[in-house]
Amino acid sequence: MDHIKNSPNLPAFNPVSVMALREPNDINTFSPWEIDFRQIDPGAMDTTVKARSGCVVTLLNISMSRTVHQTGVSPKGLLTFGLIQPNSINTWQGQDTSSTELLSFGSSDPFDGVSAAQFSGTTVSVEECDVELMADALGLDVPNTMRNSDRPAITGQHRRLTDIRQNVERLLDDRERPMTAEIEEEIIGGLLLAANCGDDCEDKSSQRTRSRAVSKAIDLMLAQLDQSTPISRICRETGVSWRTLDRAFSERFGVGPKRYYLRVRLNRVRSDLIRPGRCESISDMANKWGFWHLGQFAHDYRHMFGELPSDTAARYKGGAG
Repeated sequence: MDHIKNSPNLPAFNPVSVMALREPNDINTFSPWEIDFRQIDPGAMDTTVKARSGCVVTLLNISMSRTVHQTGVSPKGLLTFGLIQPNSINTWQGQDTSSTELLSFGSSDPFDGVSAAQFSGTTVSVEECDVELMADALGLDVPNTMRNSDRPAITGQHRRLTDIRQNVERLLDDRERPMTAEIEEEIIGGLLLAANCGDDCEDKSSQRTRSRAVSKAIDLMLAQLDQSTPISRICRETGVSWRTLDRAFSERFGVGPKRYYLRVRLNRVRSDLIRPGRCESISDMANKWGFWHLGQFAHDYRHMFGELPSDTAARYKGGAG
C-alpha cells in the first residue's frame, strides 16, 4: 500500500504480544480506548489478550470466561471493527446480534454490549484516513455502517469475512508470520467489500470493460511475478474497481485476481523445481517468485498441487532442498 505509515496512536505489538490480565479493565493500562468491563455472572474470570500491530492495521483479540457488560468510547480518528462468532454477543447497542459477524465501533462513538460466557472476539483497527484511501484505490465507498456504532456493520454471514477471520487468526497465532502490506490491504479491502455487500451480482460493468481489465491485470501480474503487487495498484492501473476486477476474474477463471496471481507464482516455482539440473534450494526458488514466509508457501503449494514442494523436488533429478 503506497500510503502505509506507522500509526502514532497505537502501541506496537510486534510480532505478537500475549497477556493474561488480572481482570478485563487492565486493558486500559495500554489501550487508547475508554473501556469499562463489568462481570455479570459469578465465578473466577480468566482474561487473555493477544495483540499485534502492522504499519496500518492493529489486531487485538480478547477472551473472557464470564458474561460481561462492555461499555466505552472508541478512539477519535480510528475505525475499529469486531469480528465475532455468532451468538458470542448477546446484545449490541441494545439490539439482538445473534446472527451478526461484524460490528463497527465507529470513531469517538460510545458502545454498549453484553458478551456471552467464554467470549472470544477480535478487533481490527485502522486509521479512518487509511480506510478512506483504500476505498478510493479500490473504487468503493466507506458506508455509514463502518463509520458509526449505532448498528452492526454486517448482519448475517458474508463469504469475505471467512477469509479475513482466517488471516487475522493466523497473524495472532503465528509469531513468525510476517504482517505484510499485502495482508493488511487484503484485510481492509475485504472489510470494505463486505460492508458494501460487494457481491458479483451488484457490479454494473460491461463485458468489454471486464475483458479489458483482465488482460491489463494479467500483463501487470506477469511483469512483476517476483513480488506480490497489491490489488489496489492493479485496480488503479486497470482503471476499474476491485468489485469489477473480482467479477471479471471469477467469470473467466473461477477465482478472483488474488488467487489467480498467487497460483501463477506457484506454477513458476513448480516449473523451477522440476527443471533438470537445477541447483538452487527450495527456499531460494520460493524467494525468487516473491514467497518469503516458507511455512505459508508450503501450505499454499500443497493446497495447489497436492504435495509439498520437497516432495516435488525429490521426484526429479538435481533435487536440492
